[in-house]
Amino acid sequence: MNFFFLKLIISGIFLINYSSISSANLNTPIFSNIECKITFENDKSKLLTLDIADNFEKRSQGLMNRKKLEPNSGMLFIWEDSKIRNFWMKNTYFNLDLFFINDQGTIVEIYKNAKAFDETNIISREKVKFVLEMNAGDIHAKIGDNLICALN
Repeated sequence: MNFFFLKLIISGIFLINYSSISSANLNTPIFSNIECKITFENDKSKLLTLDIADNFEKRSQGLMNRKKLEPNSGMLFIWEDSKIRNFWMKNTYFNLDLFFINDQGTIVEIYKNAKAFDETNIISREKVKFVLEMNAGDIHAKIGDNLICALN
């Protein structure tokens, strides 16, 4: 009889731990990566490894709650259409540069050094289809530079 209760208690502890791990994983989407190249006006380029945020769940999560971002990596937000885009830095632990990119892959606007945890709205002035977030100061792209990715 005691063995039965011991098994029951161990099973209960396992289920509690498993369910808390599972529910935590359900709240964090899994991002796929893509290799992209940003080309600068001087014909130089830089390779980037980007997480893709291509649906509502991934775009809503973005880089929130990550503790760091490796050099030459970032997140590429992708939409089906071009619209004015809205961002904030809620629960983001590091400063970011945001590059607003049109449907041709050209940077049309840049928001430099968005402050960690700042909940002020960052709103594009132009309609864009893509937004690239990188560590602040990581790349020195300018308006007119291009992002080239092999999107399927």
